[in-house]
Amino acid sequence: MTTLIVMNGLAQQAITVPFSSSAWNTENAEFMQTTFQGKKGILLNRGVLYLEEVEFLNGVIEVDINFSDRRNFPGVRFRMEDLQNFENFYIRPHQSGNPDANQYNPVFNGTAGWQLYHGKNWSTPIAYTFGQWHHIKIVVSGNVADIYFDDMVKPLLSVDLLRDPASGSIGISTAIAPVFFANFKYTLENGEISYDKRKSNISPSTVTTWEVSQVLSDSSWLDQYTLNKNFKKSLNWQTHQSEFTGLINLARYGKRSPGRNTIIAKLEIDSRQQQLKKLDFGFSDRVRVYLNDQAIYEGEDRFRSRDYRFLGTMGFFDTLILPLNKGKNELLFVVTENFGGWAVQAKFDTMEDISLK
Repeated sequence: MTTLIVMNGLAQQAITVPFSSSAWNTENAEFMQTTFQGKKGILLNRGVLYLEEVEFLNGVIEVDINFSDRRNFPGVRFRMEDLQNFENFYIRPHQSGNPDANQYNPVFNGTAGWQLYHGKNWSTPIAYTFGQWHHIKIVVSGNVADIYFDDMVKPLLSVDLLRDPASGSIGISTAIAPVFFANFKYTLENGEISYDKRKSNISPSTVTTWEVSQVLSDSSWLDQYTLNKNFKKSLNWQTHQSEFTGLINLARYGKRSPGRNTIIAKLEIDSRQQQLKKLDFGFSDRVRVYLNDQAIYEGEDRFRSRDYRFLGTMGFFDTLILPLNKGKNELLFVVTENFGGWAVQAKFDTMEDISLK
């Protein structure tokens, strides 16, 4: 069925899709039709329901949701290329009132980057009321989205969408605990967005161009503290730019699989003299750093690798003092992904007496 909604002063058609409709792709979901607290919908126990034939680029998605306080990550997916590539907003009922009570994150090649996109630009605190109906509305336009929760006047969260704009399907999901959904509707017309895309405010000494390898197996490099020539000859390089935040999401450029979950990010540093140079960096989840083929650092920040509260979120939390030779220097970050995000970022204290190629 269709209803009229008003955006930008114009009446536009919203398409309501009952959960009993055959338009839903249900093969990855476990659910049952139900009426709960006066609303007809579904109890989604796990998985994803999505409208495969919808080509959603810009517009509005709305749905009612009812959830308990159990640990869970229910939400709305949109611009779905497939089940491995999509934009995602979800809530964390078990973090009610905390800064990470919800989160936007993009998914590339099956890797969700929640460890990369954390903090005020990507999530916001809210205290949830459990066991009652709430309303979610997501307004999408170009590279930005406003996300509303109950309050349909002020967005709960405004985000920069990090996947390239492309039309795709839309749907709902839950991960661990059952959730009720009702009254799903959407429009394919542009909605009113509350803000412009954020401008980059990264330091001018932040690395913004990287050479990125193909996906590698662990066994190809783990025992090498000095890189051998045959291994280096096997590497294929492509040039990629970092995101406006300064990080480069390596999941954009390769799909991980068991035993093959490593990518190398390379910098070539031209130093005008022999010197020591400070470099702050961040990574997810594991890294070994080589300077001029010699291993100089190894670290691991996996989820819960230090204690049960350790999230493994990424930032400029580590520092290297690089002993640079005069002339060309090659710096390699061998980055292995486990769960929650696959990325690296780096910035020098200054660019004095160095340049990057």
